[in-house]
Amino acid sequence: MSQPNPSTALARAVADEMARQGVSLAVISPGSRSAALAIAFDQHPKITTRVVLDERSAAFWALGHARATGLPTVVVATSGTAVANHFPAVVEADESMVPLIVISADRPPEMLHVGANQTIDQVGLFGDRVRWFCNLGPAMSGSDDNWYWRSAVSQAAARSMGHGSRPGPVHLNIAFREPTVPVEEDGRSPVDVYPYDIDGKPGGAPWQEHRIARPGAAAVAARPDTRGLIVAGEGDYEPSPLLAIAQRIGWPILATAMSGLRGPEVVTTYHHLLVSGTPASLRPEMVVTVGRTGPSDRLTALTASGIPQISIDRWGAWHDPKRQATSMLQADPVATLERLASTVTPDSNWSAGWISADQTMRAVLDEAIGVGEQPTGPSVARALSDVGWEMLVAASSMPIRDVDAHTVRGGAIQANRGASGIDGLVSTGLGVAHVGLLTVILSGDLSFLHDGNGFVSDQLPNAVFVVLDNGGGGLFDLLPQATHAPGFDRLFVSPHHRNLVDLATAQGLMAGTVSSVGELVSELGQRLEAGGCHVLLVPVDREADLKRRQTLDDAARSAVSGIS
Repeated sequence: MSQPNPSTALARAVADEMARQGVSLAVISPGSRSAALAIAFDQHPKITTRVVLDERSAAFWALGHARATGLPTVVVATSGTAVANHFPAVVEADESMVPLIVISADRPPEMLHVGANQTIDQVGLFGDRVRWFCNLGPAMSGSDDNWYWRSAVSQAAARSMGHGSRPGPVHLNIAFREPTVPVEEDGRSPVDVYPYDIDGKPGGAPWQEHRIARPGAAAVAARPDTRGLIVAGEGDYEPSPLLAIAQRIGWPILATAMSGLRGPEVVTTYHHLLVSGTPASLRPEMVVTVGRTGPSDRLTALTASGIPQISIDRWGAWHDPKRQATSMLQADPVATLERLASTVTPDSNWSAGWISADQTMRAVLDEAIGVGEQPTGPSVARALSDVGWEMLVAASSMPIRDVDAHTVRGGAIQANRGASGIDGLVSTGLGVAHVGLLTVILSGDLSFLHDGNGFVSDQLPNAVFVVLDNGGGGLFDLLPQATHAPGFDRLFVSPHHRNLVDLATAQGLMAGTVSSVGELVSELGQRLEAGGCHVLLVPVDREADLKRRQTLDDAARSAVSGIS
């Protein structure tokens, strides 16, 4: 079946093959050169499209959706500076191993290097931040290239999922000649029809299938009576089997929020248990870390000279920021620990000691956190355990730290901790929420302001943003700048003096302010149930928040002395 012009044929083949490769969402920013792609994706029956005005925000929308699903998600932009705005999300996708597919429309070769409007050299624009780059097009009426286009899309999807490397972003740069709309004559660029068939394989099959084998188990040498610890971080593994193995061998498992593990069988108060280093009675003889850990810098207190430290990641990511690991294993974490379990004699007292310390510390923290008083970051994070969300997205600054330390209920937790930027938080949260689960996004005021353009979309998913407004960057109160930096407030805290409820209302959101943690829990539950996109502003006094954190650390030190 012929197509009205070559550019339309190319775009339709790309969109269709993306759908066959598992892509279900394409996030599009308006543009002329990308018109053929936008129309093709929007008309495809198996792909949903969202239009986001700001290209940077659009890329984070797509990244959030890919994070939540684990499947490739497409973002489309026109030529020039438009696609350059995708770079921050590409960096995060690279560091976090998220399958983001960037498709940039480009001008044809004859328009390059001659000063043509909205034309830059887009070849290799993202450098080594992408797993794979391909420069396609432009399509020509006399060339049957369906096989070429579809095989390129097949490879893009495979590379984004980790074929040949680690999962991460890929970049397809596609040059288009006019017309870029589905007609033979657009009034200024007559062209011949594209006479060739652009069908995919029968039955909706992908042009090329890809399969990625999981690595097997790696050997970990340990004495039968080794007292070890498992630190469960963010990574590609099943958390429940990991927990079952840890319980069988009697090794405590310290679970970060992004591991998805919470509950009485795991240690979640480690940030405060380690406030003064590792208590003598809890010192391990081996530490096994699975995936990327964080955000607590106190985890490094678990390590000491001569203690084996094993880092395991399925994709071979090098997670060793303190350069203290003794072994870096590219292996299946669950299979590796299963193999280790056959050589270790369980010691229930060792695990019970950590669990008892965790329970003691949790009781101390719950008493000291001050839920009934003025809201603080810790008290809000603790209160989220009393709300029925299904997906929680936390900003990369203080919110994820507070969630890690104080949110005790299980559930899927997302955060852009690859590069740990605050940019793109709103859009990442909206992309996650697009999956359809009950979603809460916990944000600081600066993260919320930084990505307000993410709300400028043709359609917003059901989501509730909880915005902790302390008038700027409270994280800096905990850093040396607070004591030693001239111009501290203006240069680092950056007070914004904006009414965030008014700004949210101007974006068409349902917004309100809550003044207590109890009111937040009630309002949050009601708004999640009601549906729609909401903002709940929680005013936080910076000084009171800082004092509460100091109180929690002081209470932790007292508790640890009793544990020791």
